[in-house]
Amino acid sequence: MLVLNPYPDMPLPSPADFSSIDANPQTLDNLDVFSEMRRFFPEEIGKIPPESARQSAEALAARILASGLDPALSAETLIPSAGRILAMLIDDRDSEEYQDLSGISYPAELEYKRIASMHVAMASLRSRYSALFSAIYSILQSVAPAIPPTWIERDADKWNGDLTLPRLFSFPRPQDLDYSHTFALDIFLLDVEYLSGDIQRGPYIHSISDGLVVATGIDWLGFPRESQALSFIHGGISPKSGNGVIVYSPSENRYYLYFHLYDVKVAKGQLVSRGQPLGHGGNSGINARKKGGGDHLHLEIFDASKEKYLRNTDIIALLRASAKRKPAFSPR
Repeated sequence: MLVLNPYPDMPLPSPADFSSIDANPQTLDNLDVFSEMRRFFPEEIGKIPPESARQSAEALAARILASGLDPALSAETLIPSAGRILAMLIDDRDSEEYQDLSGISYPAELEYKRIASMHVAMASLRSRYSALFSAIYSILQSVAPAIPPTWIERDADKWNGDLTLPRLFSFPRPQDLDYSHTFALDIFLLDVEYLSGDIQRGPYIHSISDGLVVATGIDWLGFPRESQALSFIHGGISPKSGNGVIVYSPSENRYYLYFHLYDVKVAKGQLVSRGQPLGHGGNSGINARKKGGGDHLHLEIFDASKEKYLRNTDIIALLRASAKRKPAFSPR
């Protein structure tokens, strides 16, 4: 059966669902923690005053750690679905466009209408969720082991601060920026493999920040048509974005969005270090799979403090500055 909703939320059971469990102190303590976690679900988190969101989130993180619950599993449960995260980060203009898209498949239209329908509510919750993500990041730093980058990418020790290993990508020409995205950057990938089915696999994309993975999309499925439209079936961060990763950096209060990936090597609720491989570049997503649309990474950076996306020129400046910084890790 065709599933049109690739972003189902997974709510925790309510305390009433545990009525048959023996009332020992440890169980009751955990039920209290479950109840507290429910306060941070999309339907409830709006009741937390914005000014106390950070304090409440830090208190919850401390309770999770003290309770003996798995912090990583708790983090994955507390983070909303990828569709909600995207709805939280788009602006009003994007939301209006999502409700009136044409030339795409019916499942794609439904998915964009669904994201748009959540925009107003999720945007109003952004500061609360940023506080929650910061608290989750802090607790996981104390318990989550680092993943050696060489476990993911054989030549990770050659990483020098760029999006990829040296000489595997290039920026668009300055004169071409006006004809591309104003508040995003398409970065051309080199050393791309062309696989069957019009599928591309590029070099590994490295995270350019420390942070918490708040969304992934790994199962984008669609196929090209003769027209510019593409028949989207399901999966990914969104129909146009394809497979991707969204990382929240607490120290910067920024969200980093990496789209059109071939695969994803990280999971929601996982910590990433600057320089960690996120997955191979690719051409998943409507905008990359259409004729002439592949061979690039689509990168967006949302500055939550300023409540806006960085311009393409600012993204280039940030990436060039990153390349000049000493790598944050020593591959093992």
